[in-house]
Amino acid sequence: MTITKNRRGARVALLLVALAAFALALLQDGAAGAGVTASGAKSVDIANFAFHPQTLRINRGGKVAFTNSSNVAHTATRGGSFDTRRIAPGKTKVVQLNQRGTFAYHCKIHPFMKGKIVVE
Repeated sequence: MTITKNRRGARVALLLVALAAFALALLQDGAAGAGVTASGAKSVDIANFAFHPQTLRINRGGKVAFTNSSNVAHTATRGGSFDTRRIAPGKTKVVQLNQRGTFAYHCKIHPFMKGKIVVE
């Protein structure tokens, strides 16, 4: 009985270590750049009055999901290309970019907030 409990305990410990490693890998991937949402869009997080990452690279026709993690409304706006309009705290808006180029954008509400999307 003791041997069975020890093996079960070792399996549980191994499972917990594997889950922790997986979670850490996900966190590091998100810290290194944009994540990918369930819809396949790359993501930009809006937090601390800044866009994260500040520069994002996507393929032509790709989607970008702007998620507002702050406590105030923001926008992601590039005149003539895209405008998310107001994004309420905790909400996400997605835009699709079909033209190659570099697109500087800003928050209409807080113009000092700037970001860039490079469409390849």
